[in-house]
Amino acid sequence: MADPIETEAPDDSGSVTLRRYEYQVHIAAQAVLEMLAGGTVQHVTCEHIEDIVVARSGDPRCVDGGLFWDFQQIKTRDSVEPWSLKDVISKKPLKSLWRTHTAVRGNGLVYQLTAGIEGHLDPGDAPVTALSKGEGAQNVNCRKRVAAHLGVPQDDALDGFLGLVRIRPLARREDVEARNTRVLADLGPGLPMSTIDALYNELLRRTREATQGRPPVRWTELLAVDSPPAAVLGKRITAAVIDDVRQRLTRPDHVLLEDLSEAIHGPETALVRKLRQGAASKEVIEEAKMLRAQADHYRLKEQALGTWPDSPSVETDLDQRLLLLARRIGRSHKEQPQPADAIFDTLQTALHDNPGAVDRHPLYAQDGVLLMGRACAVSDECRFNWGDARDAS
Repeated sequence: MADPIETEAPDDSGSVTLRRYEYQVHIAAQAVLEMLAGGTVQHVTCEHIEDIVVARSGDPRCVDGGLFWDFQQIKTRDSVEPWSLKDVISKKPLKSLWRTHTAVRGNGLVYQLTAGIEGHLDPGDAPVTALSKGEGAQNVNCRKRVAAHLGVPQDDALDGFLGLVRIRPLARREDVEARNTRVLADLGPGLPMSTIDALYNELLRRTREATQGRPPVRWTELLAVDSPPAAVLGKRITAAVIDDVRQRLTRPDHVLLEDLSEAIHGPETALVRKLRQGAASKEVIEEAKMLRAQADHYRLKEQALGTWPDSPSVETDLDQRLLLLARRIGRSHKEQPQPADAIFDTLQTALHDNPGAVDRHPLYAQDGVLLMGRACAVSDECRFNWGDARDAS
């Protein structure tokens, strides 16, 4: 008799739902990590009003020193394409955020409404860019389409809602755990990775229990509120809940909270991820991002002027030459303790000294700076890496 595992399931939605649920747990754990770092996060509430509610102190918008509330609706998808306004609308986070806005406005809260999306936004879609910054009311197209989606008039009430909305790109599901674990390792220098992994799994377990509304022992005392309502009981994680984890970590003075926040929330490209894997310094990562942006800008400008060649073979030839050079340099530095820095500097020198060997036609004006930026773009396309510090250690 054939094994039923060989039969295609008529409905595999349960696996997809579980993966998306787990992704939400990892995103909630990011705010818990900020709490561990001593940041502004005071507590995290899961699956109450919204997927995640993060309460922060010290926000300048709270003139009376109260908490600033971030109501987060998390959305995932399998596609790796950038999100347009059409994509955001189709996933319906705005409908959920509108319901939240209707429920909490008038309660004296200072808050924002965040649509957390797996992936990145389409920079060429002006309406979604405006919406992501709380400027949706100023974009006529965005305002009209959101009003139609919500079934509400284009009036002051809609403008007030759009002013509170933010869209935050999030790490993809295949990256989020590695990013969170790396942040936890930064908070506990000297601890073996086995301990870091165990601590992260414990944070996930507690976040998962909060998402399910399962209170631990002494939960009402740890909530730090009087007579918590039944709807919230068991769903809030405070600093007291994770105090034992904090005691296992020794936070170094050089870890800056803004760096931590960027490491958690900033959209991380394949280029940055590969540089980090090669133990790249912060300076090299910033230079790589800047050079890549400069090369992309030059390419787009030339295309707009009509001077970029129509035949893709010219650009393919340049990319292949860059690829061969980068891989050869990468092999020569793979034993370095920080291979990324060594590869980056050597490649930059090689392109500066002999740009014509790569840029024969030329496409990038035989400019070593622009060619280095194009090399970073080629790396971002997953065609070469910057070494692996774990192999070198």
